[in-house]
Amino acid sequence: MQGCQHERTEFLYRRDGIDYVRCLDCGQVYEAEDLDSVTVYDDEDEKPKQKRR
Repeated sequence: MQGCQHERTEFLYRRDGIDYVRCLDCGQVYEAEDLDSVTVYDDEDEKPKQKRR
């Protein structure tokens, strides 16, 4: 079984210059800087191009 990827998060609070977030899927609370950078794609890039007839 694969662990949670923490893709859906909410900001909780900032303390001493550190942001804390909670994963909406598993409930884990952690420092925001612990997250890996997430690649963002445009909607156009995600959808495969369809040929017109």
